[in-house]
Amino acid sequence: MNKLAKITYETKLEPSPTGGSICKTTSKYYTIGDFEVTEEGIKEGKEKGLGIFKAVEAYLMANPDAY
Repeated sequence: MNKLAKITYETKLEPSPTGGSICKTTSKYYTIGDFEVTEEGIKEGKEKGLGIFKAVEAYLMANPDAY
């Protein structure tokens, strides 16, 4: 049974004053019916998202001409 209609993500990358960048991400969960998203569920989703971000970051660092 589906419990989420969708999840939207907004990611902002800003320059860091010491070099590099600061990544700010906002997630919005759109639930179906009375389903409530738990803190544990949010934490799991955050960890998965961070894993994807790190994989993309590693690829771009290794292949700077790809972007």
